[in-house]
Amino acid sequence: MSTIRTTAESPAAHTAETPTQTAIAQSARELFLVNGYAATSIRDVAAAAKVDPALVMRHFHSKDELFVRVIGFDEHFAPQLDDPVETIGRRLADYLIAPKHAELRRTLTILVRATDHEAVRVDLEGTMRRLLVDKLKNRLTGPDAAVRAWLVSAQLLGLMQSWDMVGGDNASASERRRVAALYGAAIQSLITPVG
Repeated sequence: MSTIRTTAESPAAHTAETPTQTAIAQSARELFLVNGYAATSIRDVAAAAKVDPALVMRHFHSKDELFVRVIGFDEHFAPQLDDPVETIGRRLADYLIAPKHAELRRTLTILVRATDHEAVRVDLEGTMRRLLVDKLKNRLTGPDAAVRAWLVSAQLLGLMQSWDMVGGDNASASERRRVAALYGAAIQSLITPVG
């Protein structure tokens, strides 16, 4: 499935082919982010985009497909994976809890909550594989590189979901540094295991 990726850095207008698709994609993204998957209907999206619900279905085929095409994230992890392997854990933790990445955390939380829908689960798995797991496992040494890369992915998903639940954006800079150091060390233990 080809997935339109939209984020604050990459708005839906850059990915839709027509003004109608752009309006639908932007309206859907806003509604999914505010209301979540279950509470957003095709009729809601159509009303917000000022189009007929049949037009939403014509362009996006189903609510699942609409969701996975408008909720996503771009190449966020690549820069953190390029530098020395010995510090990847800390860099990833620093990056994810930075206040400027609240939109990324919120988007990912919505994706995770909607993974009881097959299309969303497949999309999230593919996205994590493409953005993180495949790149990271190629840099790991030792046994079980692929499994360890997936476990790093799981730790990052957990951090992104839990950070905002514990009031992370209200944390001071020193508190963020401390959390990044502790969580980064936990991630790093999978990247460069001891013994």
